[in-house]
Amino acid sequence: MNPLVIAQAAGGGFNPSLILMVALFAVLIFMMFRGRKKQAAQQEKLKNNTVPGAKVMTNSGIYGTVVGVDAEDRVQVEVAPGVVLNLHRQAIATFLDKDAATPAASGEVAESTSTTETPEESLRRLNDEGKDERNA
Repeated sequence: MNPLVIAQAAGGGFNPSLILMVALFAVLIFMMFRGRKKQAAQQEKLKNNTVPGAKVMTNSGIYGTVVGVDAEDRVQVEVAPGVVLNLHRQAIATFLDKDAATPAASGEVAESTSTTETPEESLRRLNDEGKDERNA
């Protein structure tokens, strides 16, 4: 019998599909680690930005202002004058301020000043609304 036929029957030789499978597996592992790293960075950002005075929107679409944060990841959000909700820190979906408000020296909640924006800024803001790291 021909030695080439015997070698092919034994499974020896170069197999390009095996290299493709190994490459796809490596890409899969890379994407898993990348996703976890992004998620950890997002959680750290959430933790650092949750300060009293920050304007937030919850996962359920409720807008409010952070009044307080305690050590057990509970956040008090004022949604109306005198109405305070106790939420878990992860219930906060987005921060409405570009940078989190810092509490005033006297302990009062910082007031934001209203400014008029140009039409270009309005369009840019409306286009960016609802986008996060996953679909940016």
